[in-house]
Amino acid sequence: MSKMMKFKLIVVLLLVIAMLFGGAWWYFHIHTKTPEYALQQVETSLTKHDLDRFHRYVDLDALLDASYDDFMAGLVLSDTAGSEEEKAAIGDFTQMLKAPLLTSFKSAVEQYVTTGAWPGAGSDSGTALDASQFLEKSGLAELEYRGLDGLTKDEEKGRATAEIRVFQQEVDDEFVFDVELTKQDDGDWRVTRVANVKDFASFLAQSRQAKLRAYADAANAIIAKHNETMMKAQEDFTTTLAAGSLGNQQTRESLKTLMQDTVVPDWQQRKEELSAIEVPAAAQSLQKLRLKICDLHIAYAQGYADWMTDKKAATLRDAERQLTQARTLEQEEKFLSRRVGDRAQ
Repeated sequence: MSKMMKFKLIVVLLLVIAMLFGGAWWYFHIHTKTPEYALQQVETSLTKHDLDRFHRYVDLDALLDASYDDFMAGLVLSDTAGSEEEKAAIGDFTQMLKAPLLTSFKSAVEQYVTTGAWPGAGSDSGTALDASQFLEKSGLAELEYRGLDGLTKDEEKGRATAEIRVFQQEVDDEFVFDVELTKQDDGDWRVTRVANVKDFASFLAQSRQAKLRAYADAANAIIAKHNETMMKAQEDFTTTLAAGSLGNQQTRESLKTLMQDTVVPDWQQRKEELSAIEVPAAAQSLQKLRLKICDLHIAYAQGYADWMTDKKAATLRDAERQLTQARTLEQEEKFLSRRVGDRAQ
């Protein structure tokens, strides 16, 4: 091999080595010190359940502290019916809970990073407050990452904003978070704040209010329709009893038929129609109460019909006990119905 050829080979090898070292230098000193790389590392920390990596690129304390007030203002206060004074009082109360709740929520986030699952209701997080209710309120547990829509960076100020697109299952729609990153003294970039938490809270609250309105309208229509049937049944009951007496067999048979052929089927139909409605989380307690009331009226009507045949005092007492309980629960149902109606406005 000629000296010239050897020289050329040496030059080529030196260039390759220079490119390798240059690429390595670029990767470790340039690429790893970018917000794009920080976001990649956050995603990797979630897929690999690497809590140390997550904390390196997410300032969780700063993120939660900056987001808390916006979450509470947008989700708790806007979800509360009442005067401005009442909302202000609730706002003061949420500030009292801020420190312990943030501690609990931080623990929940760390559990999600390390296990891929949020803590369930009533789970022992070892903190003063259970974060599961806040998770439900915030809608975070039902988010799915869809992609990075854009990234803007201001090197002089050491700040960047990433547009993170997510899908929220409860709302059944997408939302874009403005995630802010801050350049650290060592050159790393860290997630420190979400700028549009209030917008997300409004996005969530409006959907929940719409679902509450839909539930209230559908349930009220069903209840009004069946109440008309019950008013007619009550008139028939009064007329039948006034024309005869409970000692008369024909009267008893007529009342038994009224209960079994009209009252029981109508309450059963009411329950079936209510059960077919989509029920938002905020109306679950009201829905369960309404279905329980249906069961009690069905039990009462069937028990009263049985008494028409067996004439046992115990049968009548049990039937009347069911009716008394139903009347009591109906008062609670009216109260909860008003609250759901107020929250749907």
